[in-house]
Amino acid sequence: MNRRLIDVCKLKEHIITIAPDATIKDAVYQLNKHKIGCLIVMENTDILGILSERDVLKKLGITNISNEIHHVKVSEIMTPKEKLVVGNPEDTVESLMGMMNETNIRHIPLIDEEGKLVCLTSVRDIIRTLLKDSKSQIKYLSDYVQGKYTG
Repeated sequence: MNRRLIDVCKLKEHIITIAPDATIKDAVYQLNKHKIGCLIVMENTDILGILSERDVLKKLGITNISNEIHHVKVSEIMTPKEKLVVGNPEDTVESLMGMMNETNIRHIPLIDEEGKLVCLTSVRDIIRTLLKDSKSQIKYLSDYVQGKYTG
């Protein structure tokens, strides 16, 4: 297949971001509002990190007072830029799947040569792409077997 990640990105609308000084309460609101699993933490156009549902749950699990979690800043529990697993828009879907599987993560930001955020891709995006490609291949093979292929 060798589909590039930039092709997957073209199927996405926009990336939801959050400021590093926002609270976990703000982050959870954004996650729920947009029905997403992570937020890119940005300051102006610079990526500072990523905040996932897992980061929030991990913090919640070690917090004694439930109200305390609402005052924690995103920057305190996010995965910082230095630890991010990132992809390149020219990488293939297959290579990204391998990266996600090896590192046990569900979201990978795609960064261009200048270090700017191009897209955020998820396991769900990859599955949708693979499913679409599979349906196209099945139709092609079915048409070929039935003699409908004119190529």
